[in-house]
Amino acid sequence: MKTFGKIAALFLAAGMSATIAGCSGCAGCNSSNKNETLTNSNWYTGTSYKGIQPSFIEGNVPFSPEKITYSVSYDNTNAGNATYAPEYKDGGSFTTEFYAKKFDWASDKIPAKYRSDKPDTEIVYFYRTELKVSVRYTMKTGDGAKSKWFDDSVVTECCFRAAEKNLQPVYSSRTTKSASPANLQPDTLENAYRVVEESYENFYNRDCTEVTSIKDGKPDEAKVYGGLNKLKNTLFDNSSLYIAMRSMRLSADFSQRINLFSAADKGVYDYVVSGADRPFADDERAAITEVMKSAELYSPAAENDEGIKAVAANIVYAGGDLTGTVQTAWFAAVENTDYNVPRATMLKLSIPLSFSLGTLNLTIENVESTLWNK
Repeated sequence: MKTFGKIAALFLAAGMSATIAGCSGCAGCNSSNKNETLTNSNWYTGTSYKGIQPSFIEGNVPFSPEKITYSVSYDNTNAGNATYAPEYKDGGSFTTEFYAKKFDWASDKIPAKYRSDKPDTEIVYFYRTELKVSVRYTMKTGDGAKSKWFDDSVVTECCFRAAEKNLQPVYSSRTTKSASPANLQPDTLENAYRVVEESYENFYNRDCTEVTSIKDGKPDEAKVYGGLNKLKNTLFDNSSLYIAMRSMRLSADFSQRINLFSAADKGVYDYVVSGADRPFADDERAAITEVMKSAELYSPAAENDEGIKAVAANIVYAGGDLTGTVQTAWFAAVENTDYNVPRATMLKLSIPLSFSLGTLNLTIENVESTLWNK
C-alpha cells in the first residue's frame, strides 16, 4: 500500500507535510447531489449568525481580532523509527490571527482574468498562522551523527467567505522554510532530511470554479486547477482547514467528508473529519482551563466544575489506497448555541510526524485578544 504522507500532515516544517483543502457553496458549486458541510459561526456568542460581525472587521470601531499563541512540544512516546530521530529546542510557537477585512478584487496581484476593472471590494474572513520551531536530526545507527540546527517556519494566510457561504475560499498563501524528514531508513544523515524553501499564492475566481496557483512568485509558470464546481463535497482551502473544522457541529460520533485543495500537493483530495474519543488528562485540562478562564472564555458552571469541555476531531485522508498520518484537533465544546462563551476555540493540535518519528503537540498557551464582545 502506498503512503501519502505529504497530504496527511499539515506542515512541511519539522517533518510535517501539507494538508489540502477546497471550496464549497459558491456559485456553480451547489449541485443537488452535493455532500454539503453545514458551517456555523461557532466563534461568535450566537452561533446561528451566518454573516460577519461589523466589530470583527479590520478598520471598524470598535475592532477586536482573535490572536492566540500555542506552545510546541515534542512527544517521542510512539516514535518507532530505529534509524534516526528529530530533536526540538524549547521555545517553538504556533500563532493564529483571525478577523475580517476587505478583499480588493481590483488588486494588481490578482490574475488578470479574475481581476475587476473597477473598484471592487468584498468583506471576507482572514486567517493567518505561523509555526516556528528549531529542529535537528540524529542518526541512531553508525557514529550517531547530528545535523546542524534548522530554524523552520511555515506562514499561511487565507481569505474566505462567511458561514452562510460555507467559508468558500477566495485567496490563500503559504511560505515554508523547513528541514523535513525524507526517508524511513536513510543510510546516511544527509539522506535523512531535505531542506524545503518554497512559497505558493492561490487565487480563486469569483465564482469559485477554478483556482490559479503561483509558486515562488513566478506567474509565467502558474498552474490552473478547474472543475471546482463539479466536486461532490464542500471545498475548503488547506490554509482554512482549522476554521472549517471549528465551524462544524463536532461530537464523538460526527463524520463529514470534505474536499481540500493544496497547491503543494497539486490538486484536490478527499478527507473525512470524524469525531474522536480522546479526552484531556486531568492536568492538561486544568492548564487549558486556566488559559481560557484568564481570557474570559470560560466560566465555571459550579464549584465542583471539572474544567473546560472539549471535543476532538481527526482529519483523515479518504482517497483510496493511499494512507498517511492522522491529525487530531481539540476545540472547546459548544454547549449553548445562543450564549457560546468558549467560542469553539481551538485548544490543541496533535500532529504525527512522517516516518514514525513521533508527534508534535501544539497547546493553547495565551489568548492575546478575543472576539468575546461580538
